[in-house]
Amino acid sequence: MKTAVRRLTAMLAISALAAGAVACGAPGDVGSGEQLSYEKPSGADLGPSPAPTAELTREQVEERVEAGGSLAFAKLAGIDLSGSGLSGVDLEGVALDSGSLDGADLSRANLAGASLENASLRDADLQGADLRGANLRDADLQGVDLRGADLENANLFMADLKGARLAGANFTGADLCGLDLAGLDMSRLNLTKARMSDARLRGANLAGAVLRDAVLAQAALREADLRGADLFLATLRDADLESADLRSADLTRANLRSASLKDAALEGADLSGAVLDDAVVIGTILAN
Repeated sequence: MKTAVRRLTAMLAISALAAGAVACGAPGDVGSGEQLSYEKPSGADLGPSPAPTAELTREQVEERVEAGGSLAFAKLAGIDLSGSGLSGVDLEGVALDSGSLDGADLSRANLAGASLENASLRDADLQGADLRGANLRDADLQGVDLRGADLENANLFMADLKGARLAGANFTGADLCGLDLAGLDMSRLNLTKARMSDARLRGANLAGAVLRDAVLAQAALREADLRGADLFLATLRDADLESADLRSADLTRANLRSASLKDAALEGADLSGAVLDDAVVIGTILAN
């Protein structure tokens, strides 16, 4: 009965997240280890969750991996797996809060619904990893390789992504509120419906990025490169876009209320239906 209740709760969390009802950094919104907040593939079994695995030592983890076994739903909070080879390993729903995975090879690993809150993953290889619905709140992700990783609906609230490689990653619906993303190359990333309020994006490269319906309220985007970005229905209320490059960007129906567009480049941008009430446009060329 308890398992069924947990599964129903998880399904309700998925619906709430998809509807955008969860606030930035809300506790328990993703990756609790037992509660999943990502959508299972169509036709997947939504029956009882596997029983949580007992805590394992590093040696036991390595033995299981060598034998080709699964670590799904294992309770590994606080464990040190630095430098471990976990490429392609099933770590779905694993509880690794406050653990260390520095320099670990997690390429193509299944970390969907995993809880990695306050974990350290410095310089870890997460290329092509499945991190849908994972909880990476307050995680140290400095220098991590997330190229091609799927972070749909992941919680990265207050995580540290300095020096991270993000090319081809999917951040649809992800919580990136308050992150310091200044100067990062985020060009052509899928950030549809991402929550990025208060994010620090000064000088970031967002050229060609898909930010449809994304929330960037009060975000610092000064001198950011947003050329050709898709900002349809995006919320940029009170955002700092001073000297940002928005040439050829799609700002159709975007909310730019009280945003600063001072000296921003908007040549060729589409501002059809955009809300510009109280926006600062000194030195800005508003051209379609």
